[in-house]
Amino acid sequence: MVLVARPLEDLVVVTVNHRTAPLRVVGALEPRAGEAYERLHAHTDEMVVLATCNRFEVYALYSPRLLAEAESFLGSYARYARVLRGLDAARHLFRVASGLESAILGEDEILGQVAKAYEEARRRGHAGKYMSLLFHYAVKTGKLVRSRTQISYGNVGAPGAAVHAAEKLLGSYDRRTVLVVGAGEAGSIIASLVRQKSRSARIIVANRTLEKAAELAERVRGEAHGLDELPGLLEGADVVFLAVTAREPLITRSMLERVRPGTLIVDVSNPPAVEQPVPEHLGYIGLQGLERVIEKTLERRRMEVPKAGRMIEEQLALFRKAWMRRAADEAITVMMEYAGQVVEEELRELQGRLQGLGVDGAAASITRDFAQSLAKKLLRPLIVYAHRAAENGRTGNLEELVEMFRREIEKKTSARPERDSPARGRPSCPR
Repeated sequence: MVLVARPLEDLVVVTVNHRTAPLRVVGALEPRAGEAYERLHAHTDEMVVLATCNRFEVYALYSPRLLAEAESFLGSYARYARVLRGLDAARHLFRVASGLESAILGEDEILGQVAKAYEEARRRGHAGKYMSLLFHYAVKTGKLVRSRTQISYGNVGAPGAAVHAAEKLLGSYDRRTVLVVGAGEAGSIIASLVRQKSRSARIIVANRTLEKAAELAERVRGEAHGLDELPGLLEGADVVFLAVTAREPLITRSMLERVRPGTLIVDVSNPPAVEQPVPEHLGYIGLQGLERVIEKTLERRRMEVPKAGRMIEEQLALFRKAWMRRAADEAITVMMEYAGQVVEEELRELQGRLQGLGVDGAAASITRDFAQSLAKKLLRPLIVYAHRAAENGRTGNLEELVEMFRREIEKKTSARPERDSPARGRPSCPR
């Protein structure tokens, strides 16, 4: 019996992630994606390796040797691995793409990483029709979940939370003077987010190294200044973000006394860069306050998990049907091949008779179109049956159908005289 297609249970994932292993283990595996392809591709028809700082996962089509070789590849780290098969494997990837399995619930970066992992596997020649289908639905699901839920609501990093919290207090960054002290990673994120939120905000970047301040200022269409100008810059700001590393407070209480009332100071530095206590005429948010903002944001995201889960299950049902329908492809192909041979045989005989009656070539062409259309219509009930059998998991029925039609094709091929020319065409599969 010839297997028509791979059953869904043949989909497998071997995962080592931040939930099953220490991050040092995942970190050690992340650079080994290329090695994984080299070691494992010979033991599976298709595979995709997803390697990030939080997970190392191999999605593949099962073979008896695959799991043993994967265990050998992981070595001492194999004890941290989990193996999921079939719909559970697909569900895991859909949850990963949707941000539900991330260390920070709802983070966006993983969706792009999932898409890039598939593209890399395709570039290497290891992703065929099954991995294509799986990752297409996974990326689609990740996008749907993010667009129809608030699973990625707000920002749970300190710089992003700082920008979000300040905006709520200010109402808007439009036409505000925003002073960003520090041009490192956190300062860059803050300045960039402010610019994304407002085109009219005046962004001033102050940094110990003026050159670095200028680089950031250029990216956000702002102004660059050195720290020696800080006292004067503070007096003209509506909101001040501090993202620096300093042993002593960069902004002293005496400097704050001269800042105009109502100015908001947001300090994401650790240790704090603002001398305490902050004068009462100023607004102030420190890391402790931002942690409360972050927790509220995460709680909002957690409330979206049930809705996201339902959407994932809906997409899983569609994915399962699409996977099972692939089992009908070969059966339909074989049926159409058989129909094509029958049509060609009958047309050769009919056209010989028509020529004897003096019928021209135009009539012969019409006859061919009619014969091919008739064959497709006669096969339509079998094609519908093949699709339904595949969707219901009755692949055994399809295997029998394929076997039967292949035997008929072999009979015709063996009985055909050598002088017969190859078939000039066959009915195309009806859409």
